[in-house]
Amino acid sequence: MSYLSIPLSPAINGQTSLQLQKKDVVRVITGDGIVPPTPGTVTTTTSIFVNSGVAALDLFTLTHTAPAAGFNVADIINETLASNPGGIVAKVGGIPATLSVTAPGVIGGQALTFVQFSAVAIS
Repeated sequence: MSYLSIPLSPAINGQTSLQLQKKDVVRVITGDGIVPPTPGTVTTTTSIFVNSGVAALDLFTLTHTAPAAGFNVADIINETLASNPGGIVAKVGGIPATLSVTAPGVIGGQALTFVQFSAVAIS
């Protein structure tokens, strides 16, 4: 089996990460999975639809800090799913929340802070 691991900070009920079987992930989208986000707005929720086998489809809604401009948490989770196809655990992490400027007129540089996942709602 192969898993997607999403770190939780602070820990939720003593759990420091959310583990999902990669084969069960059906869809990852920006927003709460119910109301589409307004284009151009920064969202602090990402939804993962999972086929659990118990219900037709389960929804994990992750609350997190806002990503830096140009970064999309749902896209990065999707890239993480695809990046480690034969590995046992693919870890989500290193999503920039703020960036530094390395030289005058240059945008980017090293991330000063990273996106943190702080809550998971399951429906």
